[in-house]
Amino acid sequence: MNKTLLKAKIIESKLTHGLRKEILWPHITDNNYKIDIDDKDDTFHIGVYMRQTIISIGTFIKEKNSYFDVKNQYRLRAMATDTKFQRQGAGKYLILKGIEVLKDKKIDLLWCSARLKAIPFYRDVKMKSLNEIYHIVNIGPHKTMYLYLNN
Repeated sequence: MNKTLLKAKIIESKLTHGLRKEILWPHITDNNYKIDIDDKDDTFHIGVYMRQTIISIGTFIKEKNSYFDVKNQYRLRAMATDTKFQRQGAGKYLILKGIEVLKDKKIDLLWCSARLKAIPFYRDVKMKSLNEIYHIVNIGPHKTMYLYLNN
């Protein structure tokens, strides 16, 4: 993929719903792809566009994970890339844009719940994982991934 065709920017939560439905939550039957924290003041969403089409999305939420002893934490949720564009750099571009925003906000840690098949992707952006595997209903096994941002 030609990276010069990509643009990452902060988007409205409703623009994430199409990829949430298609990639992450096809099991949802009520067409409600909104997360309860989507519209909180400190939540932001990033979309990666190729031309006029969103091909990758992620939601960044101010949420503390008690495993980590740092004050300023954000969680990445509902990250997805259109299947036609996976493994071509759009997701990495999104994460790097999110990290840039979080560093500007003086956030110390980014963490997420990663599907096991996505762990190599997160490792590629230097995230580490906790050992425990846990299951999320209707979705499957996950691990917690994390990255310290300001050290």
